[in-house]
Amino acid sequence: MSARKGTTGKGAPSRKGVKAAGKRKGGTSRKRKKGGSSVSGYMPGWIHWSGTVIMLALVAAGAFFFLLKPYFYRWKPCFGEKEYSVCLPSGYCYYGIDVSHHQGRIDWQRVAASSAGSEYPLRFVIMKGTEGGTFKDPNLDENLAAAREAGFVCGVYHFYNPATSPSVQAAFFRENVQLTAGDLVPVVDVETDVKDVGKLQRELTEFLVTVESFFGVKPVIYTSVKFQRRYLNTPAFSRYRFWVAHYYVDEPATDLDWSFWQFSDRARIDGIDGLTDIDAFRGTKAAFDSLRLKQ
Repeated sequence: MSARKGTTGKGAPSRKGVKAAGKRKGGTSRKRKKGGSSVSGYMPGWIHWSGTVIMLALVAAGAFFFLLKPYFYRWKPCFGEKEYSVCLPSGYCYYGIDVSHHQGRIDWQRVAASSAGSEYPLRFVIMKGTEGGTFKDPNLDENLAAAREAGFVCGVYHFYNPATSPSVQAAFFRENVQLTAGDLVPVVDVETDVKDVGKLQRELTEFLVTVESFFGVKPVIYTSVKFQRRYLNTPAFSRYRFWVAHYYVDEPATDLDWSFWQFSDRARIDGIDGLTDIDAFRGTKAAFDSLRLKQ
């Protein structure tokens, strides 16, 4: 009897007490939960959807300006002359192409024959010669000899590698590229992004000065409009002629006093498989001839 009394009495709550406590506890927790959601967890639907619409609009605008707009010029109607499957910029006396081993073997006689029959014949060819301090374009010698024989004014460029010593690159270029009278002056292709801009400028200047001492003429610098603006926009490079790359525009978007313009990478030339870069020279015949080696 005493044990049973102790169990249902002071030692433990009665069924009624347990039920009441549970009711109070559950009611309190439900009220607190309901009150919390109404204060901090609720967002009106119009705010959620407005934010979503604004975010999608920003993504669409970014995709348009950075991914689509730069290529609209490719589908723009050609209001000038179209040749070699591209719209030619007007007002230029000389057009040419630039090639490397990526074009494979080129039939230069076919290139010359098809060009001669055009109202806008190709006058010059600039081809890849070397890269860094160890790579020579495997098609250089064949391209250079055959293009000269076909009657083109030829030039050769070196692809500059910022990770390689400028003196090593200049020496390698000289050892592997034999330019003769009538060829265009040497060209250096600079387009590799770097972290240390000052180092690039100093070492590129060293390369240019060394090449000038080898060939007796100032080289031409090839680069894109954006790269020149970011890395080479200093007085140290203003003494050099520039060959700028800028596609899908009516003219290069730069105040730079450039000489050559690579205006498309979509040209189709009879005698060359696939697509080819195409260029224009800005200036007179006398200006063009001033960029040809005299001896």
